[in-house]
Amino acid sequence: MSITAEALLPFPREEHLARQERLRAALRERGVDAMLVFSQESLFWLTGYDSGGFVFFQCAVVTAGDRPIVLLTRKPDLLQAQMTSTIRDIRIWWDSDDANPAADLKDILSELGLAGGRVAIELNTHGLTGWNLWRCQQTFGDWCQLEDDGHLIRKLRVVKSSAELDIMREAGKILDRSLEAVIAAAAPGRLDSDLKAAYLTSILGDGADMPPNAPIFNSGERAVFGRGVTKPRRLEAIDQVLVEYPVAFRHYNVKTEWTILLGNVPDQQRRMYDVARETLTRMTDLARPGISLGEIFDAYADGLDRAGFAKSRYGATGYSVGISYAPTSMDVPPMIYAGNATICEPGMTLFYHVMNGDGDSGLTMGVGHTLVVTEGAPEILTGLPDELTVIT
Repeated sequence: MSITAEALLPFPREEHLARQERLRAALRERGVDAMLVFSQESLFWLTGYDSGGFVFFQCAVVTAGDRPIVLLTRKPDLLQAQMTSTIRDIRIWWDSDDANPAADLKDILSELGLAGGRVAIELNTHGLTGWNLWRCQQTFGDWCQLEDDGHLIRKLRVVKSSAELDIMREAGKILDRSLEAVIAAAAPGRLDSDLKAAYLTSILGDGADMPPNAPIFNSGERAVFGRGVTKPRRLEAIDQVLVEYPVAFRHYNVKTEWTILLGNVPDQQRRMYDVARETLTRMTDLARPGISLGEIFDAYADGLDRAGFAKSRYGATGYSVGISYAPTSMDVPPMIYAGNATICEPGMTLFYHVMNGDGDSGLTMGVGHTLVVTEGAPEILTGLPDELTVIT
């Protein structure tokens, strides 16, 4: 079977090449000679390259000029790099007891005439461990000037193209169907992991990728937690389940947050829901061009504070979503926190969540959805039920 790289690219080749030119222009504007790209998200966005090889040492060198991108990776990733990306110059480093791929990378930089040059290095990524950064620093020394890239590519891809938004809309449809399956699976006597299984069965059967991070399906007293926990728990006649999870389609993520209640709903929890839903509505209406992310956080804080929940609210209430590989579905920065001056622009995709885990009462409430900033009212990518879900 013969498959061309063109058939496997996530976007038209011209769109990838245009992104590469945007990066080169940004490098020239900043006055740096090249950039070391370690983020798999960046590689996918720039070139289409799709691999898990970033868990080892893997780096692409992008110059400010028009020299073709050079990728340094391991042999298991060679064919994928050739067949899923626009990259044609691919170098291999080999595993051994004394392997030092940073030395191989330095050889590439030397070949490109970058000795003594200014080289931005992509630091905010799971694709560059502390050990690998240390190896680069020790190997390069003062041979060239390494500089923090300042989230350069992340900033370039915060605003999505129309083709990217089409992918995220498809992810949203898959997520909406999965939330229906999750709610249908909730019942006393079932394990909360049964709901997780319903989620995975639904999204994988619907064509989604494996999620980049474990979902949150916390029940009972653990529902106040903001992170997932181990060991399944059996649902009781009166119970609560907080769910928060991503759906990735072609590595583009959307997310949801919802609360499922079983049995009688305490008045306090009903009020927590009303406050959360009203606050989410106000936050959503603010997602318009010219509004800062800090102003959106202020709406979250004001909504919970005025209702008496200042103690249980979070210090951030959402973040950018888009391309994400393991171990996270948060494509940050930017995040939505107090004072964030980042301005909303059409094409930005954000996940809002209003989380209120009250450790004193043991009650929880969380609601959240993914949206696209447009020229007017935001477009909601992931829907929520019209009313609080109560299983009786």
